[in-house]
Amino acid sequence: MLLKAILINLILLGVYCTLITTGAAAADRGFSIAIGGGVCIAIHVGINIIAGLIFLIMGKGEVAKAMLISGAILAPVGFISWLILLSIFG
Repeated sequence: MLLKAILINLILLGVYCTLITTGAAAADRGFSIAIGGGVCIAIHVGINIIAGLIFLIMGKGEVAKAMLISGAILAPVGFISWLILLSIFG
């Protein structure tokens, strides 16, 4: 369950980073990555943490652990990918 949650979250991160990068006009790409990417990553990590806490309260320990760990992994990976994209296109 843990590996599946981490892989799904990393694939989602790649998908919306790609959509933000390719969907913006060339002149506005840096701004779109700075604002859109930062907000999407923050919301994604927040949803994982909140879902993990809710599952923990419900007593589903395995799912809660998977969500909390994937949120903890997604935060630095998302931040680093955001910085890399911003340095390339910003």
